[in-house]
Amino acid sequence: MRIKYEEFNDEEYAFQQLKVLLEEQLGRDLTKKEARKIRWLSGWEQETVGVLLDLIQEVAGKETKHDNHKDYMREDFK
Repeated sequence: MRIKYEEFNDEEYAFQQLKVLLEEQLGRDLTKKEARKIRWLSGWEQETVGVLLDLIQEVAGKETKHDNHKDYMREDFK
């Protein structure tokens, strides 16, 4: 039986997967500080890393909803 998230037992692989996903979704490179923290997270237990990656992918796949917020303009600015 295959262990779920077994590919994340390699810390460098986990780091690269998280880094690429975050940079793609942010539309920019990670800062040195951000990359350091992602590298630290990628050393966590493989299932934890996999769950985090899944959550980021799920959030990234959702469109922003505005919850019926409208652009209201004050009368004096119209």
